[in-house]
Amino acid sequence: MRELASDTLSETLPLPEYQRHFVWQVRDIKRLIKSLKDKQFVQPVTIALYNVGGQKRNLILDGQQRLTSILLAYIGYIPDRKKFLEVCVDSHMLAGEDDSALDDSERESSKRNAILWKFNELLASQNRKEDIIERISNDKRYVKLSDREFIDLSDNFFENTYMGFSYIVPECTEQTDVQDAFSKLFRNINYFGKKLDALESRKSLYFQNMDLVKYFDGKTDDGSDVLCGIKIMENLQPYNIDFVRYLSILSQYFANNEDKNKVLVGYSAFSSRESYYADYVSYILGQGLDEQESRPEKFINFDFTSTFPTNCWCERFEILRQTIERIKANIGLNERESFKTWIDADYWLFGLIYHILFKNRTLKASLSREKRGGGTTTLQEEIMNKIRTKQRDDNYVRNTNRLGNLRNRLSESCEIYKKYVQ
Repeated sequence: MRELASDTLSETLPLPEYQRHFVWQVRDIKRLIKSLKDKQFVQPVTIALYNVGGQKRNLILDGQQRLTSILLAYIGYIPDRKKFLEVCVDSHMLAGEDDSALDDSERESSKRNAILWKFNELLASQNRKEDIIERISNDKRYVKLSDREFIDLSDNFFENTYMGFSYIVPECTEQTDVQDAFSKLFRNINYFGKKLDALESRKSLYFQNMDLVKYFDGKTDDGSDVLCGIKIMENLQPYNIDFVRYLSILSQYFANNEDKNKVLVGYSAFSSRESYYADYVSYILGQGLDEQESRPEKFINFDFTSTFPTNCWCERFEILRQTIERIKANIGLNERESFKTWIDADYWLFGLIYHILFKNRTLKASLSREKRGGGTTTLQEEIMNKIRTKQRDDNYVRNTNRLGNLRNRLSESCEIYKKYVQ
């Protein structure tokens, strides 16, 4: 085990980007150490050879939680979950959209399982055990493992305790084939383990085409957030807005000539919508219809290449970011720069993203227009009137993301913005 810890510290055994963040807690680490002390069976770690273009390196494919736990026990420190949860809630976790399936305690538990931390946070230019301890011993984000189970651990324990591993060598060496094999294997392994959350599952797909990661994540060329850091409130906490939600719905809307009734057909249940979003990612990555979880032809009319020739989505993302920055002060965000509800978010974002990204239009310099019958109105007034109308309807508020309500917000938002773009 000492050799595994050393390889991890020396970065000769790196963690792929799509791997999940750290999930285990102290009690899980204690159980693992006790099992190793008692010579019990511990599931082997899976390591795979990434052999592309003559460059060979080993990657951790499965067992990150076990390896990270061994590393933390070896060093004697663990990240303080409360410190990293604050970052996790604000910066990592996606909003759920489901306004009925879970009660508050279940929802909070499901989103707070992982923390925004991986073992590579410990690594720097000097990665000996002593160097790391010196760096983090005064870092208030880490706490010393003081339980007896950890105090009793010696270098001899790590030197003479072994954990099995599987070593996978793909027969293919072409980059796309290797990435595809790794991604599918990773997803299959984790299907039987602790369930991946939505973002983790999708990122295991992104690995198949790194050029499209920023498209799915909503990032410009320089890594800036297209939505300018705007979030949405759920359970009194701000969560990241799921950009793939907007991309997938608007792609289907665009491909079906703006027929809202052809969007999300068969996905009225909240529990099924994540498979819709994942299928969209698979479709854009060109995996084929056989990789779709259900209703495999739902995105068939959307042609990514003709919609975004020469990857012009990159330029449109930057225009979208600048536009949101321009109107950000007028869209009713709270003090935490978050939308209060999905009603607010959808009316402001559906039409804006649609016209800039899919229709290649820009917002006019003047956001006011003359009304029929006289007088003027503004983009802000039109959207806020829609939001206030919906929020006065208690039944609508209780069922914000019911399919019919979502479709109406989609079409109404796009119709409003049509009057203010050029």
